[in-house]
Amino acid sequence: MVQTPSIVGDTLDIFNEDVWPSSFDDRDIDNIIWEEIQGSESRGDLIFYLLHRPQKAQHREEAQARLKILETVDRTPVGYARAVPRIRALAEQGDPNAMFHMGKLHVLGIGVPQDMVSAVAWYEKAIARGEMRACCNLGWIYLYGFGVISVNKQEAFRLLSLGAENGMYIAKASLGLMFLAGDGVPVDQQRGLQLLRESFEEGYTNAGNHLADAYFTGKFFPADKKAGHEWLSKVAATGDEKAMGILGFYLVAGSYGQTDVGRGVMLLEQATEKEYMPAYLWLGNFYRRGLGVTRDLDKAREWFEKGAEAGSHECQKALDEMMGEKVSPHIPGSSSIH
Repeated sequence: MVQTPSIVGDTLDIFNEDVWPSSFDDRDIDNIIWEEIQGSESRGDLIFYLLHRPQKAQHREEAQARLKILETVDRTPVGYARAVPRIRALAEQGDPNAMFHMGKLHVLGIGVPQDMVSAVAWYEKAIARGEMRACCNLGWIYLYGFGVISVNKQEAFRLLSLGAENGMYIAKASLGLMFLAGDGVPVDQQRGLQLLRESFEEGYTNAGNHLADAYFTGKFFPADKKAGHEWLSKVAATGDEKAMGILGFYLVAGSYGQTDVGRGVMLLEQATEKEYMPAYLWLGNFYRRGLGVTRDLDKAREWFEKGAEAGSHECQKALDEMMGEKVSPHIPGSSSIH
């Protein structure tokens, strides 16, 4: 069965600035880092910069472009080792933004050895100064457990509640899922659904995916396929490429009781325009197998080639297999839509 992302996806979202309200601005941290790494010949500096993802980072495109042409294979960070003491100095002067980043750098092991005890200490200092992103990150650490930090659902609930009360809509989504699942709190389906709806309406798109998943799968309450499609459509309408691709797949394949091949193909094509890699594979395989669409090996090959060019190894593999292979009714990759 095809499923939308589970709550585990939120642990990855802590590394993505798109989940934070736009009021957060890390350009001071971004400038410090870029001053130290802009002339670096180390791939590690550029990779770490892209992984670190300061809010409103100004040099991501340049870093990505340089990474493509940099000939060295050395991944040892050089500039980051100089940037970290500068960020630490700001943190020690009481800057909550710098404190938050010191916590994040220790979680990720960027420019410093990974050290969860130090990460927790920096996050706690940032929270004391009102940094709500630190509330969320530390809440997730306690919710799931991370390294030497054990699970503490009560502390996770406290921190995420504090974040939710202070405008962190992603914290609302995490609380909503806790209430739906009874994860560290008594089950309260109405409260859980309300928090997820509020989170989506306030700007956290993935909350809509969680709602769609809950209605499709029926893992918290009786399944409601119509509501599942409605929520997935709402997320796709925001321009989220993942939701567009998944909804497109559902509509072409007739998943969960609805079929609209024309709209499904259009959504899949729009998802490829945003380089959502699975969409290339699904389009290629639909045409290759003649599932939902008229079988057309030329179109299948075209989509596989586009996907391979965009960097999809699965599309390259499918392209390599096409010549002389007996067509199977199975759609490679359909079991890993999420």
